[in-house]
Amino acid sequence: MQVQSISNSQQNKQNFNGKVFITPGDLSYLPAKYVRESYNALEKMIADKPFDLFIKQNHAKKAVSIIAQSEKDVLKKNSLKTEYLVAENANLYDAVAEKTIREHEEKLQKQPKTFTEKLQKFADNVWQKFLNVMEIEP
Repeated sequence: MQVQSISNSQQNKQNFNGKVFITPGDLSYLPAKYVRESYNALEKMIADKPFDLFIKQNHAKKAVSIIAQSEKDVLKKNSLKTEYLVAENANLYDAVAEKTIREHEEKLQKQPKTFTEKLQKFADNVWQKFLNVMEIEP
């Protein structure tokens, strides 16, 4: 039996599969029509992103919300989320989704480090200082 080796470049790649979520039965006729027309483009935009797009109708504001957020963070109150509204009678889903994705990516880059990342950096600094002290003393 032969086993194919996997190169390091392939092992280190993370696959992200961003998805487009539409609340079933939520969209009225005109927004549903426009979403259907732009669905393939939306799917291509979000395919390699580490977050998802949620499309739901905001009946109170007579608009459709396009939300960029990680699926695991949907029910959390203080999660990172970017939301834009599109008028029900406007066919601007591609442009608004692109802006939403771009802004959400910027927010992700500016997001403060997690506690684990901070702790790892602190441990690295302490270890480096320890190594420096061991080298100096005979």
